[in-house]
Amino acid sequence: MKNLYDLVVIGSGPGGYISAIRASQLGLRTAVIEKYQELGGTCLNVGCIPSKSLLDSSKYFSLAKKNYSSHGIFFEKLFFDFKKMMNRKNEIVRNINNGIKYLMKKNQIDLYQGIGSFKSENVLSLREKKSLQEKKEIQFQYCIISTGSKPSGLFNLDFDIKNRIISSTEAMNLNEIPKKLIIIGGGIIGLELGSIFNRLGSKIIIIETMDKIISNMDDSLSKEIQNILERSSIQIETSLSISNIFQENHEEISVIAKYHNNEKEIKFVGNYCLLSIGRTPYTKNLGLENIKIKTNEKGFILVNDNLQTSIRNIYAIGDVVGGKMLAHKAEEEGLHAVEHIVGEKPNKLNDNLIPSIIYTYPEVASIGYSENEVKKNKIEYNVGIFPMKILGKARTSGCTDGFLKMISHKNTDEILGVHIIGDHASDMIMEASVAMEFRSSSEDIYRICHPHPTLSEAFKEAALLNFENRSIHM
Repeated sequence: MKNLYDLVVIGSGPGGYISAIRASQLGLRTAVIEKYQELGGTCLNVGCIPSKSLLDSSKYFSLAKKNYSSHGIFFEKLFFDFKKMMNRKNEIVRNINNGIKYLMKKNQIDLYQGIGSFKSENVLSLREKKSLQEKKEIQFQYCIISTGSKPSGLFNLDFDIKNRIISSTEAMNLNEIPKKLIIIGGGIIGLELGSIFNRLGSKIIIIETMDKIISNMDDSLSKEIQNILERSSIQIETSLSISNIFQENHEEISVIAKYHNNEKEIKFVGNYCLLSIGRTPYTKNLGLENIKIKTNEKGFILVNDNLQTSIRNIYAIGDVVGGKMLAHKAEEEGLHAVEHIVGEKPNKLNDNLIPSIIYTYPEVASIGYSENEVKKNKIEYNVGIFPMKILGKARTSGCTDGFLKMISHKNTDEILGVHIIGDHASDMIMEASVAMEFRSSSEDIYRICHPHPTLSEAFKEAALLNFENRSIHM
């Protein structure tokens, strides 16, 4: 039958397109359904890649403005061209998009543009995005749902009220630098976007309802990155409840809030208000109800350990199943699902060993248990914290903020968690990831020869602090 596939993947984000490639490699006739014109999903088009591009551009400008003089580098007139920054971002996204299209063609994967909606357990209706009119039926033996998520709203407000209340999607396509940007949400997205526009001259106010920013990470990371951001003139307000958001006039948005321990209301006024309060699974028009695929109370698709839904030939991965909403989690889940489909026995993804990263400057990276989680689980532990400023490499690079914190089991010395603030923390965390995957001890890390001068020496020093309570350089 013409439209009969071994596997159909709905969604072409990191989890989706990687699932499709792996399936084709393993001999499955594969198709991908994508509702948008471009492949790559949120991560490539309005998330990970464009934000990292702007973080990189804004970091260079900030360093040139504040740090380069110490290197003996001076400018007669320093300025930035925001339009050119955005064009560079768009070009990067376009090039990667073309790369994914090439990989689809190389791996003989059929692409369909439209919305995939379930008609039965083995048939999808391919529908037009706007009209939802059916274009054709696609039959499949297996299906992977990888439709991702969308930014969550607040008070049922539309993100486009006079283009002043925005999500991360709109923030990636602004045509001006906000004079004053209010960010509701002190998580990864809020801190990264706040950093971009702060470096480019915006006054930033971050409002967080919890008692700390990045509340899902170790307390020490939260305190340190808040101190660093506040030194760069970002205003951070925690323990606040939002009661209203409204348009003050044609150029201003007001946010009404109050502290949890005080009934007095406070008004924050900005040119834009960015809502970064989480993300909602995207299941609209999938037709899950037609085949009774089960979801939880928040709309996330329920899956078993092998990522099968309540309909066993249909799998779901990535943001749409909840957990850590990270591209690399979706990728690993996609590989797991495909390998399970073809009869292999993939390793179960350990959610505790999925690294989380914030691309501020310096970067923040975390894996494993936080100190609070270790205490909550009543595990006896050792902790070693080594400041980056002691490292020769940190001093030569000019980024001395931060530390590396290692938590290990007091009795077995097995590493339970690693938390880093420092330059290139996003790359450094992989040493912890490999070590913890193989259940290494802190002594194992200390006994490994680390090159000098590098930032990775912080691992060796923190490890020695863990199992001997002493350090060579501190």
